[in-house]
Amino acid sequence: MSSPEQPDNPYAASMAPPATDPNSIPVGGGLVNQVMVVGILQIVLGALEFMMACLLIFYAVFFAFVMPNMENANNQEMPPEAMFWISIGCAIGGAVVLVFSVLRITSGVYSFWFKQRTMMMVSLIGGMVTVFTCYCSLFSIGVGIYGLIVMLDPAVKQAYLMAAGGVNAEEIKARFARARYGL
Repeated sequence: MSSPEQPDNPYAASMAPPATDPNSIPVGGGLVNQVMVVGILQIVLGALEFMMACLLIFYAVFFAFVMPNMENANNQEMPPEAMFWISIGCAIGGAVVLVFSVLRITSGVYSFWFKQRTMMMVSLIGGMVTVFTCYCSLFSIGVGIYGLIVMLDPAVKQAYLMAAGGVNAEEIKARFARARYGL
């Protein structure tokens, strides 16, 4: 077990390093089969966050227009400044969550064709801001970390490059499946 470069080293690699051909598929196939899972999780989480965004926008309208016109049973009215700032906060939070929910859904759909890897990574990182709504916070963190692990895999990056080169998604999946099983 010695290499030509170091004939007396028992710890030297017995094989030459693989060539860096951009069209070669790594042995084992990487995490390419997990891209669809991340895409589905992004769509589901995006739909849940979309509902949360609609609720926050509803609260913004409620605190701005409905709440000041209601009669309070205790005759203790909330100061108008407080309602104004609550309304502004809900509107800003709703807008941010709405943007990232639409981005999540869009990037999840594009992942089925191995398109828009950058959009996927932006939605995974930026989508973690929805943790501050305390709605699906653990799910958002989990999908963000898992998705980034998958998207940063060299084989996944290569699959997205192959799609940009014109190879369709079914062929990419087939090539990486063959590489995974050594065919």
